[in-house]
Amino acid sequence: MADYDTIFIGSGHATWHAAVALAHAQHKVAIIEEDTIAGTCTNFGCDAKILLDGPFELTEQLKQYQGIGVNTTPTIDWSQLMAYKQQVIQPLSVQMTAVFKQLGITIITGHGELTDTHTVQVADSTYTADTIVIGTGQRPAKLAIPGADLMHDSRDFLDLPTMPKRLTLIGAGIISLEFANMAVLLGSEVHIIEFADRALPAFYSEHVKKMITHLQAAGVHFHFGEALSQVTKTATGLMATTASGLKIESDDIIAATGRIPNIEHLGLTKVGIKTDRHGIIVNDHLRTSIPNIYASGDVISKTLPKLTPTAIFESNYIAGQLLGSTAAIDYPVIPAVVFTLPRIAQVGVSVEAAQHDT
Repeated sequence: MADYDTIFIGSGHATWHAAVALAHAQHKVAIIEEDTIAGTCTNFGCDAKILLDGPFELTEQLKQYQGIGVNTTPTIDWSQLMAYKQQVIQPLSVQMTAVFKQLGITIITGHGELTDTHTVQVADSTYTADTIVIGTGQRPAKLAIPGADLMHDSRDFLDLPTMPKRLTLIGAGIISLEFANMAVLLGSEVHIIEFADRALPAFYSEHVKKMITHLQAAGVHFHFGEALSQVTKTATGLMATTASGLKIESDDIIAATGRIPNIEHLGLTKVGIKTDRHGIIVNDHLRTSIPNIYASGDVISKTLPKLTPTAIFESNYIAGQLLGSTAAIDYPVIPAVVFTLPRIAQVGVSVEAAQHDT
């Protein structure tokens, strides 16, 4: 007899919704987590970002009423705002842990690795389950260049006690643009280095152009068609150098060149689970190539947006499967929002696709 009905590897939105649903149904459930309980979004991602972004949105809205009822615009103190973020975000993992334990969910701390199709090893202990769900998410990609270790990532930015006076962001994706928006409104000198010739290729180009123009007017410097070649220390900061010879000195450099799935050191090859560079390959029931092992959330290889709502939907879907449903997954329409000012959002068929079909 197995130790658990279901073991979840990872404790983010991709898994804990299913774990809670199964616990309510009296299933014996365990969650294995090697980092912080409740995962990236709750602790180091969207929740923190949205909290920090709120005052910037309100301030920008007030600016639109200058001279027609509003005569002053409040200033934002990043250090105070960050202290408030810590006050709100830091207790969440403890609170979620308490909720899980109250529901009878076992929390196992450490790195989980499959040793066979029903067994997960954590340190010197092994745990067995009828079903295993892998929801290990993604991590920031790292450039293979000299000085890469001198750069920080999105998790670091969302924990900055003070905003750097000079900030360079590598990549012109969602994360870079959102961070640049906050930094430039605080008065920082902001540069964005991007290898491609445009930002946000997945979004409608005309909307992106308007947003880029707005950021440029606010003071953000864009450097398209530039490949970062190295980062070095200087007497007064960090120097980013590109292949063309462009040099930009900053107090901090944030690498935001995409995210990659956490599929290493999980024993996937050992048990026969198929993967590609985008993550774990699943069928239309979110099963891997091993029928009793599922994958959920950003670790899945998929063309759908790797967003928190997607992970939540998948987590709840897996719970339904384990409670008796046999239907293939049928995703709802998934919106995507870029938290710049102005916002950019899209849902459904892209404008380019719609124009091509007419």
